[in-house]
Amino acid sequence: MDFTALVQKRHSTRDFSDQVIPRSQLEQIIQDALTTPSWVNSQPWRVYVATGKTLALIKEKHRETVKQGDLGTPNIRS
Repeated sequence: MDFTALVQKRHSTRDFSDQVIPRSQLEQIIQDALTTPSWVNSQPWRVYVATGKTLALIKEKHRETVKQGDLGTPNIRS
């Protein structure tokens, strides 16, 4: 696939369901992601999976942020 076709296929998901993803599938996704290249093999990433009450809190804080007009904050800290 050439670069132009790759860029044209890119998309951002703006709507999410409440469908539960099995833990084994999440673990596989994370394992696959860990194989991606990084600068000088530094592997600087950290992965956090939020579920239950923690996920509900993140969603609520995001809703509050959007209601206040801040649409550009990718990280929510409590």
